[in-house]
Amino acid sequence: MESLIVNLSEIDNSLLSHPGYPYKKHILNIYDSFDDDLHKEASLYHDIGKLSDEFQEYIRNLKNKNTTHSFESALAYLIDNDNEITPEKFYVFLAIIKHHGDLPDVNEYMEDHLSAESSYSCMQSKLEIILHRAHISKDIDINQIPDFFDTETFVEDHELNLLDNYFKVKEIFSKLIFADKYEAIFKEAYKASNFDKTDIYIDKLLAIIKTKSNQLSSIRNNARLDILNNYEINKYKRIFIIEAPTGIGKTFTALHLALKIVNDKKKKRIITALPLTSIIDQTYEVYSHIIDSDDLLKYHHLTNTKSYNYKNEESDLSILQKNDYLASSWCFDKVIVTTFNQVFNAFYSNRNKDLTKFWVLRDSVIIFDEIQNIPRILLQDIAKTLNILSTEYNIDFILMSATIPAIKNFLNTEITCDLLDLSYFSKDFNNRYKLIVNQKIDSLEILAENICKVNNEYNSILCVLNTKKMSLKLFEMLEDRYQDDELYLLNTNFIPDHRKNIINIIKNRLEDGEKTILVSTQVVEAGVDLDFDYGFREFAPLSSIVQTAGRVNREGRKNNTKVVITALLDRSPYSKNDLIYDDVIKLLQEEIDENQMLPYLKKYFDLVIANTRPDLLLLEDMKQLKFFTVYKNFEEKYMPEIPNIVSIFIETEQGLYEKYIQEMESILLNLRDELTLKIKLSLKTELKNLYKKISYNVIDVPHKEGTKYSEFFKDGSMRFCPYNIVITDKVYSKKKGWINKTEALYF
Repeated sequence: MESLIVNLSEIDNSLLSHPGYPYKKHILNIYDSFDDDLHKEASLYHDIGKLSDEFQEYIRNLKNKNTTHSFESALAYLIDNDNEITPEKFYVFLAIIKHHGDLPDVNEYMEDHLSAESSYSCMQSKLEIILHRAHISKDIDINQIPDFFDTETFVEDHELNLLDNYFKVKEIFSKLIFADKYEAIFKEAYKASNFDKTDIYIDKLLAIIKTKSNQLSSIRNNARLDILNNYEINKYKRIFIIEAPTGIGKTFTALHLALKIVNDKKKKRIITALPLTSIIDQTYEVYSHIIDSDDLLKYHHLTNTKSYNYKNEESDLSILQKNDYLASSWCFDKVIVTTFNQVFNAFYSNRNKDLTKFWVLRDSVIIFDEIQNIPRILLQDIAKTLNILSTEYNIDFILMSATIPAIKNFLNTEITCDLLDLSYFSKDFNNRYKLIVNQKIDSLEILAENICKVNNEYNSILCVLNTKKMSLKLFEMLEDRYQDDELYLLNTNFIPDHRKNIINIIKNRLEDGEKTILVSTQVVEAGVDLDFDYGFREFAPLSSIVQTAGRVNREGRKNNTKVVITALLDRSPYSKNDLIYDDVIKLLQEEIDENQMLPYLKKYFDLVIANTRPDLLLLEDMKQLKFFTVYKNFEEKYMPEIPNIVSIFIETEQGLYEKYIQEMESILLNLRDELTLKIKLSLKTELKNLYKKISYNVIDVPHKEGTKYSEFFKDGSMRFCPYNIVITDKVYSKKKGWINKTEALYF
């Protein structure tokens, strides 16, 4: 590597990496972006294939787009290292050859693609020119290379089949693709900044806590101090668990703890991950009163791109592209509020766009709030992943929930610590409701009658069902009995803005003591800060039932509050192993006070573990470096596709569809022109942001209902429901969302 950096200075200044941009400058900026020897090695070789005649001709005239350089660059690296593959050299080799693509299943990729002799035609003379221009003196025999890869067991042959190699490949790949694109956009090396405001933020957090005064304030403060004190004793550990009753102030406490860890262990950022986009806004709002906007990022597939500050801007498109890249890579923000999906995709995805930010995870604090939402089937794989990332990548994890799942069974006990005494579950404040099973409520009609009966005694009622179809049916049964401003429906049949508006209306009504009934799916369970007098919950996993109960008498101000568990009323989104209906019914034979719930939860999770497959679903493929297969299996288990659905755009304003189509066609038309790479990248960023705007009006509906409508865009799978239909309230309304009459879609 030392010789190549010297050689770089001797490379002809006329050779280009991008239109009008010197090759040497591009490489040196990427080289200087990270103080990591393997990254520096990858940066020096990753674009060496651009020194070919073919590429230099293309970059000057922007013709012959089929010109390649990643393959040639990887071969040049291999040749300069005498065909030697150690784990470290393999990380660099794979990062180079795939830096414009996605990570593959390694054995299959080597045998199917790199052993094919046809891939090497004309490569001898091309590589000779490349190495000559790079001032590398090596003999080349291109005929030997296909045989080098002609094996079904490349990973085993080179002793690469270790879990650590899976993540090291990702880290080197991530740094290279990030720095490469950063340099292409900003024309400079990336320079990280320090997280140096933690003391200021802790002071602001404490000042806000002092202003809060209610019945639970002293309990919340005591719990926070207990957590911080236990951390001080166990700060050498890596995985911290906060298992605490709902409403105890976990959001403030976890942020305080994370800031403390950053201070103590010199971490670079805090990442807070939540299961649903619908609850991110609430956490971000809390954080925004503590963390300066320059340091704080809210990021998921629906967020608007944050604005960053830089100098010498050329155009609005350029600004848009830069903002989008900085936000999507998380490279400058110190506190990031995001979704489980974003973090887990960094863990398990093979896609280039997901891995741009994998390197960001190193030296961070990652908070998983509402950890109970991890699918039971993936608990063991995710736990093992946390074990290795915490020790090898200097990541401290904070796992939080009122119902910590059986993930604890699989965490490394030497690095894991419970920070809060479970006695908080049995304290007097934590006796806000009684949990009651009523199997006689075995139909929607009987449930509706029970709601009406309870409504005479209680001011606000929450009823959570398992499917969107059932929630709509119950809402319509109750519709004629109550005024419009008393009864509400909430599920994902509403576009995001309408869903958010409903939550805000209900929150205000509850705070003002107005009569309110909410029929919902489990979208209301995690992190939504609502406080009802009484609850009904269709039978579900016990952890989900407890999450619903956390929205009942949340502040502990009411008396005689109850959460009634009904029978299982319809086809459920939950697996039978999670439901274990007969066992849970037997477990909950008598009324249970909230402060007596913990032993029942422990018994429930023991039952779940007993019904969980003992084998790992991802880790063996991770060891075999099957990057594509790992992500495919993860997606299938984490977010299984619901069959027979179609996405549909709801045109809530006259002319909104036409406006978006015109913008889309204009961008696509411009992309067909002969443009500079910089302008093309900016236009693609503009298109990406347009898709994000469009998604604010998109929901998933049953296939046979959605396909009645026209395609949103030619040759696309998405449909659109026009304004003249929406305005009739017969298919979609702000009151009922999509009026689904056919399939029992979930949530």
